[in-house]
Amino acid sequence: MRIDTALLCDAATVREGLLHILGGGVTRLNRPEYPAQLAPLTLALRILVHPSEADRTHQLDVRLQAEDAQEIAKFDVQFGIGDPGDVQPGEELSVALPLIMPPQIGMPQAGRYSFELLIDGIHQVSIPFIATHLPGAAK
Repeated sequence: MRIDTALLCDAATVREGLLHILGGGVTRLNRPEYPAQLAPLTLALRILVHPSEADRTHQLDVRLQAEDAQEIAKFDVQFGIGDPGDVQPGEELSVALPLIMPPQIGMPQAGRYSFELLIDGIHQVSIPFIATHLPGAAK
């Protein structure tokens, strides 16, 4: 199992198993004041699951960390495949997962942050970004 797509974006949806991304690749958030919300922001993920791992539920842990490794927020998401259907040899199953940031998750100050993503307790990927103070920026 692995995360092959992980990025911050303005919005993401899933239709027919496909991940549709709007404004993908956010690396800098400009906020007029701090503390500030992450919203509106979405974490767009695509997880590839080997057929041997498709028969059970998995846990995705999402951790927001500051540059000093202080944990700012943490939440988890359960996901699974259910019936994998007709899987060809060598084929992986795709799970498209847009995670919309809730308004209660925020950043205490400007600086460097990262989302740390773990599946079943194993670190998969880091998604770094910078939060800047920009007076007059849209919230």
